[in-house]
Amino acid sequence: MSTFEWREVDLRVDGARVDGVRVRTAEPARGTVVLAVAGEIDVAQADAVRRAAEPCLGRGVRLVLDLSDLTYLGSHGLAVLADLDGAARDRSAALVVVTGAENKAVLRPVALTAMDQVLRLAPTLDAALEGPAA
Repeated sequence: MSTFEWREVDLRVDGARVDGVRVRTAEPARGTVVLAVAGEIDVAQADAVRRAAEPCLGRGVRLVLDLSDLTYLGSHGLAVLADLDGAARDRSAALVVVTGAENKAVLRPVALTAMDQVLRLAPTLDAALEGPAA
């Protein structure tokens, strides 16, 4: 398992703390940012997660979005993934989504919406970090 220094992200929208989701970030290597999201992503959390992730998508950066500890991924969360994928492409960055090897809370909605055909997926954080940067 990868070990590096994690920092908590203070999730707020319009000054109010966002409940139901926890986000941590780390930079395990130059040009690679990991954003680990635990809990839920739906209407109440989607904007906060988007705001936390978008600044990580610099030109040529690989953003690894670790959803392996997610317990719920709703339609608003799927929209965040689609938006981040588009933003990554626009910025010549790479987005890798860590699903968790058996996390049906992520795997099921991603497969049902055919986003597994569009997104670059990895079963574990280690697998995502071992893959090519771009």
